[in-house]
Amino acid sequence: MKTTNSIKETLCTAENVTLVTEWLGQNKGKTRTRLAREMCEGLGLRDGKGALRISTALKALRELEAEGYWKLPVALPRGSGQWNPRRLGHGVAAPRGVPAQADQIKALELIEVRREDEEHVRVWNELMLEEHPLHDCRLVGRQLRYLIGSAHGWLGGIGFGSSALYLESRDKWIGWDEKQRGEYRERVINLTRFLIRESVQCKNAASHVLGLCTRRVAKDFQRRYGVEPWLMESFVNREEYAGTCFQAANWVCVGQTKGRGRNGSKKEGKSIKDVYMYGLVPNFRARMGLSKTEDVEPLCLERGLESERWAEQEFGGCELGDVRLKAQLVKIATNKARQPGGSYARACGGNRHDLKGYYRLINNDREQLSGSRLVGGHRQQTIRRMANEKTALIIQDTMEMNFSRRLHCDGLGAIGKNQTGVESQGLKMHSSIATSSRGMPLGVLRAQVYAAERKPKVKGKVDKRRIEDKESYRWLQTCQDAYGISRQLPGLHIVCVGDRESDIFELFDQRRRQGGSVDLLVRAKHNRCLQDAENKLFEHMAQGKANGHVSISVPRQREKKGKPSKPGRPGLPARRAEVEVRFREVRICAPQTPLLKDKKPITLFAVYLFENNPPPGATRIKWMLLASIEVRSLKQAMKCVRWYCLRWRIEEWHRVLKSGCRVLEHQNQSAESLARAISIDAVVAWRIMVLALLGRELPELPCDLLFNSWQCEVLQMLAQKKSPYRLEKLSSS
Repeated sequence: MKTTNSIKETLCTAENVTLVTEWLGQNKGKTRTRLAREMCEGLGLRDGKGALRISTALKALRELEAEGYWKLPVALPRGSGQWNPRRLGHGVAAPRGVPAQADQIKALELIEVRREDEEHVRVWNELMLEEHPLHDCRLVGRQLRYLIGSAHGWLGGIGFGSSALYLESRDKWIGWDEKQRGEYRERVINLTRFLIRESVQCKNAASHVLGLCTRRVAKDFQRRYGVEPWLMESFVNREEYAGTCFQAANWVCVGQTKGRGRNGSKKEGKSIKDVYMYGLVPNFRARMGLSKTEDVEPLCLERGLESERWAEQEFGGCELGDVRLKAQLVKIATNKARQPGGSYARACGGNRHDLKGYYRLINNDREQLSGSRLVGGHRQQTIRRMANEKTALIIQDTMEMNFSRRLHCDGLGAIGKNQTGVESQGLKMHSSIATSSRGMPLGVLRAQVYAAERKPKVKGKVDKRRIEDKESYRWLQTCQDAYGISRQLPGLHIVCVGDRESDIFELFDQRRRQGGSVDLLVRAKHNRCLQDAENKLFEHMAQGKANGHVSISVPRQREKKGKPSKPGRPGLPARRAEVEVRFREVRICAPQTPLLKDKKPITLFAVYLFENNPPPGATRIKWMLLASIEVRSLKQAMKCVRWYCLRWRIEEWHRVLKSGCRVLEHQNQSAESLARAISIDAVVAWRIMVLALLGRELPELPCDLLFNSWQCEVLQMLAQKKSPYRLEKLSSS
């Protein structure tokens, strides 16, 4: 998406300056907005959705006028008679039979007002002009309008526009500076018109409508403008209203305005208003790289994992807006941990009340009960465990879950094709876990469960979409989250590890822009062009003498059945592989795509591992690692190799999630409820994996630290039964 600066750069070229100057001289009778629209059409200034960037181009024209490039027509003042909104010509009929409680309203819904729907446009304008206190239906910038419909009639209307340019209380609450505000302000939308008609005497109607907005507006805004909003803001005249409906809908009052307009300049007649904010995503500061640098109390890995306490520790900090929901979540996690592989009916012992509470939480459509919020408490505990380390690895990967047999499950997406070529339906989960530098899993940081849309790939055709419009953008979001964590833990060295799917130039460019607080370690997939090198990356690293030879341990390989399109592989035992190691500093060039061709080369360190003589049937080890970590010696190179080998931890976690927790056997009827159930299982699977690794890595750890008394007794009996002495005694008898 073109920003104001990029549009200014386009217009500042000698050719375009001459073109715009001549064009302004030929169209003296037109308004500034009309000129900006025609200029956008002529120069192709559009956003990612193909819409004209009229407001941004108009701002660029005004700024260039101030710099002396040209002279624009005189701006028409508001209320000059040039604006003529479409109206009904009569008042909107009053609703009839509206009940006293919001939950009793029949067919309550938000109806999006589109330009092409003449009737809805006229109704919305009429309501705002006649019944809204401002008597104005004009919105600023990117806009969304809704009518509040019901079986009783029109209950009111609501409208969203662009956020305020400068707002001291909001900016202080978010924590961004001027540069960051310019970069992320488009992620904030303003609830600028909100009308519940005076004839609607219904308790909690306003807060109920606000709840409907929070669940819908983000999707509609992204669909229309190609940008996902993360925050909503609104202003309440404190002299006339108390803001009760916003408080009931979990909005946060962050301060007051200064009585200035949208542009921050003092205007007469502007009253002081309360500023309310609402987070549409739970980790908006982390996405902006703005997590607060507050002191984080370290947490030992072994602490709080026992069966009686672990659920309260990991889920007790979730912000669900209701303490009863939090208590229910803790109970669900406790029961699931007892029997992770069975149904919840079996896990809760057939308790009807517990089972009803489980489905009430899983099938709830509240925004506060999204998957990311359900694991929010565990995420905070994970960050505390990371604070106990000097170096922490953030490993990310994508897992596919096949639910093709769930014929009555709504909201599933495409995950590939089966052996017969039929499209498989299911969900994907892009997740990240934190581990220590030794490989001990510290917890789950992100678990995004989503339904993907399959888009046909055309050979030889360059994908011209922005990275924000691609599924691979999730890799950048995880790294952005890591930058936020690094601000919370400034003394921690964080390394983001990814497989070949994470070999994205935008990922390296993001790190260059963000600074060196987080390092990257990815396995190369693309044979990239290098600056000041005759060959590409793979050929360049294969040349010359090896820097050293090492022996690495390769785990056993399980047998994998083949498909018509892909052959299988045989099972192989564990082995030692002798590999040669090469490492060099390289400067990778940007891909020659329209959006990246002007990017400067990026300096990285490449580590190349090659196995000369693999055993028969084994896959040759051939790794090309790209790291932002300095690699000047064989020891530093092998440290990167060891860290990349720990990427297998997330694969083990996925296996526990599928086989131990059996998430593929969930019988939920919608993708949203599946996502909530899987999010809870993700934390349960982490605990199972930690307990197994602790028993393997720390056998001297006392069992009562993790298990209760009867569990320890059972384990002791099993240990005696499996002892060599006991086995010998049984065989002799």
